[in-house]
Amino acid sequence: MKRLKSNFEELCDEDKILVFFKRLLKEWEQELEDRPEAEKRTGRGKSMVATFKQCARYLKPLFKFCRKKCLPDDIRRALMVVVECCMKRDYLAAMDQYIKMAIGNAPWPIGVTMVGIHERSAREKIYTNSVAHIMNDETTRKYLQSIKRLMTLCQRRYPSLPSKSVEFNSLANGSDLQSLLLEEKQKTSNHNAEERLRLMAAGATEDASA
Repeated sequence: MKRLKSNFEELCDEDKILVFFKRLLKEWEQELEDRPEAEKRTGRGKSMVATFKQCARYLKPLFKFCRKKCLPDDIRRALMVVVECCMKRDYLAAMDQYIKMAIGNAPWPIGVTMVGIHERSAREKIYTNSVAHIMNDETTRKYLQSIKRLMTLCQRRYPSLPSKSVEFNSLANGSDLQSLLLEEKQKTSNHNAEERLRLMAAGATEDASA
């Protein structure tokens, strides 16, 4: 296990991003496959599969960029922070970085405070121009939306404290509380929460060349 963890730490940023999110995608796929047949046949069950397939399709360009080592530097750096935060189970920090990446840090320009029709139009134009252009690209927008889904999945499968979670115990994607309580029962004295999650990602090192 230590060797696998070491291998993951030695990967370049693009391979770490590739390995981590491919691993979550596979866990999601396995989770859907393990459901009872009756649940799979329901409308909700079929919808969940469709969402998974769409997510996997949207992520293909990102994985391709990672393999070719041509991921834009700003996105690469931001996604690495997201990966590191998720592995530490600090999902609130991961979401903060995701938001910064998606819409940028664009405070209102100093002195633009008037609220008239013409003034508001000018203000909105300045604001729009100062926002990051990442979401203007359709391909990038789609794979970033899929990254958000995987972040939510990661929080549910590897729960953290409410103070480090996003919308803790939301019913939209299962119960974080239930997952956290279940994990507490299964926790061993040899592995803390962060270590197990880091090994989870490290164990998928071979995915980088898949």
